[in-house]
Amino acid sequence: MPVRKILGFVILISILSTGNGFCQSVQSMYLYHDGGVATPHPYQEATGRPWKMSIDAGLVFGFSGSSGYTSNYVSGLSASTGYTFGIVEEIPIQKRSSILVGVEILKDGVSFNSYYFAPGYSFLYDGSEGYSHSVSMNEIQVPILYKFPLGPQDRKLRSIYVTFGAKFRYISYTNTSITDSNGNLVWEGQKDVSSLYKLLSPFGSPIFEVSLGYQRNTKKKKKRGWYMNLEYNYGLSPLVYTGNTEGSNYVVFHLNTLIFKIGKIF
Repeated sequence: MPVRKILGFVILISILSTGNGFCQSVQSMYLYHDGGVATPHPYQEATGRPWKMSIDAGLVFGFSGSSGYTSNYVSGLSASTGYTFGIVEEIPIQKRSSILVGVEILKDGVSFNSYYFAPGYSFLYDGSEGYSHSVSMNEIQVPILYKFPLGPQDRKLRSIYVTFGAKFRYISYTNTSITDSNGNLVWEGQKDVSSLYKLLSPFGSPIFEVSLGYQRNTKKKKKRGWYMNLEYNYGLSPLVYTGNTEGSNYVVFHLNTLIFKIGKIF
């Protein structure tokens, strides 16, 4: 009888030891699984990307042409070279793409030969274009663009990207000088250029933009770096030039731009 009790006691101890070891094994497996590093979900990667602010500056090359019947009263129409600078905020919306929102200041202009009627005078137009008109323009543009890279970006410090979208163009200031065939100044004034298809203001209109860019990130912080891009802006509304304050002229023209920019990311 004592032998049976001793044997039963040994079996009980063995069972308890085995069960305790099994529980520890399960707990160890669970803790190991809980402490492992899970693969991040693409959505988490997208929402975890930081916003980026950048400033840029560039050269503006204009392309212009007259429109409609006013083409018969204009010759030598050309756009002047200008400059631009701006600030842009990059907002991630997907794993690899972003929305760009900013404000840009741009200076450009046009020049051409046409007629001119002095204030208070009217006469029969004989078809001559003996007056030179030079128009300088300041614009404020508000871009809302979609940006996406060409090719994979993971663990790369260099990338090529494309942007496209819309801009709001506001002509904030214009200055016009008109000279005769002898080079004498006959008129100088402001606010003589407006939009044919107005948006929010007589001086407001939409623009479509597309660009191709190159971005170089720093090694220490990938959210910082620099970039350069080449962008084309197509004005969706022609512009109207009215000459002096009494409407000496009526010229409808297009002004599109090719812009080369260099920017710094912060």
